[in-house]
Amino acid sequence: MTDEPKGAISLENGDVLTDRSAEVARIWVTDGAGASVWINAGVLGDAEVFGYLMADTVRHAARAYAGNYGMTEDEALQAIVAGLSAQLREQATEITTIQDGSLN
Repeated sequence: MTDEPKGAISLENGDVLTDRSAEVARIWVTDGAGASVWINAGVLGDAEVFGYLMADTVRHAARAYAGNYGMTEDEALQAIVAGLSAQLREQATEITTIQDGSLN
């Protein structure tokens, strides 16, 4: 039995995680209430390396959206990049930090 909340992504049949594996980020959305984001910045000591990880994550997301919604991977990637660019450029929403510079 798992302690994961309902709605967690199953890690079953995925990559083998070992004692050398570490979770870097966890992102949840609540319908109509925004997002909850946890970052363990201590896992990757360099913020630029975190950026590389996010770029890889966006590419995986494009593949997931393409497979799930019947679009090409490039169409999905362009849509994700458009949303990411708009949000970074406009900073349209305010974020609240609950735990400055720490995890738990």
